[in-house]
Amino acid sequence: MPQRFLAHACLVGLSALLSACGGGDSGDDAGGGGSSAEKVASCGLSGGPLRIMPLGDSITEGEAGHNSYRRVLWQRLNGAGCSVNLVGSKSGVSRGSRDSGSVNPPNSDFDLDHEGYWDYSVNELAPRVGGLVAQAQPDVVLVHLGTNDVLAGQSASGIAAELGGVIDAIRAGKPDAHILLAKIIPAAPAPSGTAALNRLIDGVASGRSSATSPIAVVNQASGYSTGDNYDGVHPNVSGESKLGNRWADAVLAWRTQ
Repeated sequence: MPQRFLAHACLVGLSALLSACGGGDSGDDAGGGGSSAEKVASCGLSGGPLRIMPLGDSITEGEAGHNSYRRVLWQRLNGAGCSVNLVGSKSGVSRGSRDSGSVNPPNSDFDLDHEGYWDYSVNELAPRVGGLVAQAQPDVVLVHLGTNDVLAGQSASGIAAELGGVIDAIRAGKPDAHILLAKIIPAAPAPSGTAALNRLIDGVASGRSSATSPIAVVNQASGYSTGDNYDGVHPNVSGESKLGNRWADAVLAWRTQ
């Protein structure tokens, strides 16, 4: 069965097919043979499925009882006719605390793989990124990081510098990876802190974007309020929809075929 049809089968809830659609380990498909540029331009219909790595903290991982934005992302891209494989060494959602292990979300009808780490700061995750990317070989990496750093009182400039290091690590693992860098959603305990970091994100992206490994900024904060979070920090259903749709819009904006 062609990969495109398998992806649509996953969308309608045939969870037994998830491994064929990217629900298995992070190394499945081994990149698919095509370049990242080819797969991004065709949204996975040429050169093999488009391998997307959701990378971040608990906002990426999601918590037990919640699906995470990844379900909306998966649905949107498959609905747009793309062939997509979400990749990462982790699967499911967090039990709700740091390194607490994973459980299935309420709806498991999407590719569950990711690299989201509950309670991790940028500097804690950065040393792992190169190896994780080298293993999974994503064509696109979605980066939503910095919330825990803001809540810990770190300066915006310091967080921005560390995000630059994450970009360097992604490219060390896959030099032609396409990167979507988020302006992060507001957190109720420190909305001014998330806003201060977001003002620096355009500079982080423009200073490192290249033809081989382009970086696009995704303004996840625009039109998003702390009312879209169920606890002030983590997305509720409306928040998941906003995040997933914005990521999907950015991926689809690169499609030229």
